[in-house]
Amino acid sequence: MEKRAYKSPLREEQARQTRDRILDAALDLFASQGYGATSIASIAREAGVVPETIYAGLGSKRGIIDALIDRAAPPRVVGAVDGAWAANAGDPAAQLTALAHFTTTFWIRNERLAAVFRQGTGDAEIGEEWAVRQSVRYRLALDLLGSWPASTFREGLTVVDGTDILWALASDEVFHLFVRERGWAVERFEAWLARVLRQELLAA
Repeated sequence: MEKRAYKSPLREEQARQTRDRILDAALDLFASQGYGATSIASIAREAGVVPETIYAGLGSKRGIIDALIDRAAPPRVVGAVDGAWAANAGDPAAQLTALAHFTTTFWIRNERLAAVFRQGTGDAEIGEEWAVRQSVRYRLALDLLGSWPASTFREGLTVVDGTDILWALASDEVFHLFVRERGWAVERFEAWLARVLRQELLAA
């Protein structure tokens, strides 16, 4: 008789909590002292585990970065964007308004992780992964705007030009400059982003 694997919900929950504690500790240290200066040993101390636990579950610092990204932007996040876009099909202004809301709330939730990437782009691992994330974000923007007929765009604007504008304005850098550097209220930033996207992309 084949022996079935035993699953313990309690152990699975404990493992999940330990993993989240490790990821939270790593994110705190990466943000405060930099990716390159942070060791696995220091992350283990901060998380209250032994380094072997991190190596066994995540493998390396790069594995931690990958896990942080997966936690910040799991597949359901992209699904939520696609769903909001589809729900407002036929109303490009509403689509952009929904996208501005999603963008703003996403950067609020993940601004520490974005800060780690901004600070660490000189590191080969961080820089490479940031470039990949930017490419993924661009591809998503292109797919969204590619669903519009050409007549939707402002006169003379191509889908590629529109994607460039959307990709740039909806970036973490723009959010950080307005909200953190200039002190804009989140609601003000979201309204501004929606308005500027409509002005820059849509035909009158």
